[in-house]
Amino acid sequence: MKMELQDRVQDLLDRAVEQGLECGCQAAVYIDGKLEVNAYAGWTDWSKSRPVDENTLFPVYSTGKAPCSTSFHRLVEDGLVDYDTEVREFWPEFACNGKESMTVRHILSYRGGLYIQPKSTLKELADFKLMTERMAMAAPAHKIGEFQRYHPMTYGWLVAGMICHLLNDFDYPAIFRKLVGKPAKMDHFHYGATLQELENSAMMVPSQDGRFYDRDGLDFLNTLEARTCCNPASCAMSNALSIANHYHALDQGMLLAPETIANATQPCRDANDPFEFKAGNWVLFGLGYMLSGPKSDPGQIFGHGGWSGAEGLLDRKKHMAIGLTRNLFADPNAARDNALFKALGFSQRDW
Repeated sequence: MKMELQDRVQDLLDRAVEQGLECGCQAAVYIDGKLEVNAYAGWTDWSKSRPVDENTLFPVYSTGKAPCSTSFHRLVEDGLVDYDTEVREFWPEFACNGKESMTVRHILSYRGGLYIQPKSTLKELADFKLMTERMAMAAPAHKIGEFQRYHPMTYGWLVAGMICHLLNDFDYPAIFRKLVGKPAKMDHFHYGATLQELENSAMMVPSQDGRFYDRDGLDFLNTLEARTCCNPASCAMSNALSIANHYHALDQGMLLAPETIANATQPCRDANDPFEFKAGNWVLFGLGYMLSGPKSDPGQIFGHGGWSGAEGLLDRKKHMAIGLTRNLFADPNAARDNALFKALGFSQRDW
């Protein structure tokens, strides 16, 4: 490792914890294929009874969407499906309520209009197969392909559901480990962690003054049901190194071909799409990946952030792969301008 950068990042994390700006956090960074930073600091909750180590699991919310997308792209490369394949061809139950002509591309690009979460109890939300069945019965909120809109919870059931129907296998966590987790050495990344794995995990906490960015969002990923269930859109548990390993593996060609990545990081927006494209808005997507600019090349930096401020990124030109975790539940958009990103040269990100 370049000790100067490792020491600088470690110092940033330590000072953030000392100042109460973080409770517990991790950062991992690859540059040009080499692990240059693997830092961690703080505590798993405000009781300060258990320190964070490099393997501590954090709820990473939507950060889990990108690795799930990668698993689908793997199947495209294997020739099992095409982006313009209609979903009904391999998921017959899906062909109802206006979805008869919906394609894989519509779903991966957030243009299918299926962003409304079915009314469900927490127990039902934790039932992966049940929720995929409910998505198959759902009706789009607008005409297919009319515009792009983020799918906070439903994206995971849709994309992982497509994968399971393509393979006729509903153990998506095992499928993911085979397609992406093991090849990328994501040893501490889980779509549904076990009780044993959760023994070393961080709880989401409010700021020390008791203010909440979103109390419901914080509480949700502190429930055992959410931490142990499979919803790749919102319920992944991971350490920072496993997140960084995903993007390192993409950068090094271990998961997808460069042309697949280039195609998946092309913007999928048009003039009819709502919300202005500006810094801080989660509105610019390729095929499953959030695009972060610069504006001259929106797909140069891509990945996905999470509601909690967790993040995974790859700068394709700088060959820099980043994984970040934290358990202080705060506005994730505030993280984009923090000292850590500036130290890594990401101060001009455009999303």
